[in-house]
Amino acid sequence: MVLLPGTGVFFAAVDKSCGTFYITKMSDSRKRKILCIGNVSVDIKAYSVEEDTCEAYRDGTIDLVPGGVARGMAMNLRHLGLDSYIYSTVGDDIFGDYLRHGLEAEGVNTALLRSVQGESTSLFSVMASAGSRASCIYSTKVLRNIDFTDDVIAFIEKEQIVSLALDSNISPETFEKIYAYKKTHPELFVFQNATSPDLACRTQPYVQLIDLFACNEFEAAAILHEEPLMDITTVDKFRSLGYGDFIVTFGDRGVLVAVGKDTYIEPPYAPVRVVDTIGAGDAFASGFLMGFLEHEPVKSCIRYGLVCANETLLTRGTVCERLSRDFVLRFQGKRN
Repeated sequence: MVLLPGTGVFFAAVDKSCGTFYITKMSDSRKRKILCIGNVSVDIKAYSVEEDTCEAYRDGTIDLVPGGVARGMAMNLRHLGLDSYIYSTVGDDIFGDYLRHGLEAEGVNTALLRSVQGESTSLFSVMASAGSRASCIYSTKVLRNIDFTDDVIAFIEKEQIVSLALDSNISPETFEKIYAYKKTHPELFVFQNATSPDLACRTQPYVQLIDLFACNEFEAAAILHEEPLMDITTVDKFRSLGYGDFIVTFGDRGVLVAVGKDTYIEPPYAPVRVVDTIGAGDAFASGFLMGFLEHEPVKSCIRYGLVCANETLLTRGTVCERLSRDFVLRFQGKRN
């Protein structure tokens, strides 16, 4: 990865160096505490290797797995060595208990994971076939109970949490409260995930308060109202809308990252085979944050993210159990 003179653009394809990691220890351990706010759900994933040519019945597999962007981020970040917390709402049902137990088993703090009587836990039904894009139907009504109330603020301050990871399933009213708090507490680091094309624009009124924004190419298209290119023109268009530092993932084409005045473009670490793509974007964001919150070089943060995404593509779940900080560093060391 080298910097093209006078452009501020980094291209990974011509990288011949980078044999050394620059790891810095946190002087303030609070920055390793991160609260993930948003969706916790159960995903029903149906997949067929047969092409869907006429919307007919076809053979395939159906898996029931824990999901949700906030859950995925909290689990990944915990695996990568951060103290992660979750704030979400679930129903008073078997799915809510299932998700809570899974998070607690991984060491995620669930003090703010609240059960709502009479409501159902969020469900996502994801259907995909070979040769076609996946489609999703979801029910997330219980998430409207996520509110940024005084007791939540008191918990954040008591635990000395200074980093938030937000997905866009949060209501506009709650976003208004969160970003009002951020405005009066500029030291609070906010990572904002676009989450899905239909929600990607929900936080546009607050772009100048977002410390790091992440989306995929389809969510970027919803924001820009046109297909994004994997080049500096996309950076210019995002910056014209007020976005600061941001990430755009482009699936098997790689990732574009803009931080400060520099733009980085890097191809993916292509796995031998792809088992499932769901969760790979959240895994990339988690790996990137692992380094970014410790002020490591952006090139290292990108590579951590690529390792995490690569491993997640190899699992049927939305979180790869193999991930850890040591694993990521060892994997990256072998590639250098």
